[in-house]
Amino acid sequence: MGHDDTQRGGDVAQGSRRRDFLRTAGATALAAGGLGAATGQAAAFDGDDGDIQGAPDYPRATTRGHFDIHWWYGDQLTDGHTAVDYDTVGTIPGFDDGSEPAAVVVAVHGWRTAQSDAPDHFATVSTSLSNNGDDAPVVGYSWDSDTSTTDWWPATDIAGRNGPKLAHFLLDYASRSPGTQFRLTGHSLGARVVLEAIKSLNSWGYRDILASATLLGGAADNDSVSTDGEYGDDIAAAVGRLDNFWKSGDSVLNWAYSTGEFDSAVGEEGCEGPQPVNYTDHNVDYVPDHFSYHEPGDGCMPAVVDTF
Repeated sequence: MGHDDTQRGGDVAQGSRRRDFLRTAGATALAAGGLGAATGQAAAFDGDDGDIQGAPDYPRATTRGHFDIHWWYGDQLTDGHTAVDYDTVGTIPGFDDGSEPAAVVVAVHGWRTAQSDAPDHFATVSTSLSNNGDDAPVVGYSWDSDTSTTDWWPATDIAGRNGPKLAHFLLDYASRSPGTQFRLTGHSLGARVVLEAIKSLNSWGYRDILASATLLGGAADNDSVSTDGEYGDDIAAAVGRLDNFWKSGDSVLNWAYSTGEFDSAVGEEGCEGPQPVNYTDHNVDYVPDHFSYHEPGDGCMPAVVDTF
């Protein structure tokens, strides 16, 4: 299985350069507007999973250290890594121990989650699901998300390039535990990792791996999930169902994402355009803020479990 990273020419290349310019301009605006500061809207992008702590060896796939950001060349794979490789930490149920769980949830965290804090996110998702009657093991997926606040555009690119790595992990996982039903959750910029993984699975011809995918405050363009968008056909073909939980009062996405991308996020408005037949929007304005979607009590995890 492979992933074609070759550059296309003509209008596509010109469009890519234009998007690169807009995103770079947006990142500059973010920095100039104070996203690099330690307070206000900037601080809101730092991951916060409350009081729940995950063990350092929480079971997870990880690509930490797989990418480096160069001031001129942008984000690059570090030596020894490929477009689809990954590492693992801990004992992953069904992957390492010979078991075959009926279902597994693979949770992907968002931007600016430090390596040491990633287990907290996974443990929080696990607690929230368990509190609502779903006891499927939660396995983490940790990626190089803790970039500088001035590196928003490289961060989005790294998120996208983690899609094939997550997809490859899922394929290996499914081959070791063929009777397991796989579900993905992606919070904030982790939604882009999830969408790119679905895109990779579809392009590689693997369309029966994922039972579901759940986006929580997703930092991806709101039109990208439509049938006319970048991921619409992939969603329709390569996942049983996709549920998007969005909040109109998500101040992080309303301000920071729109500034950085010159567009609206699927996590602040839902899908713009015709929806894939297996796609559902869920407005959860009762969630208090961007980092509470997956938390016990205030979050929307009871509604998420209802979709499983």
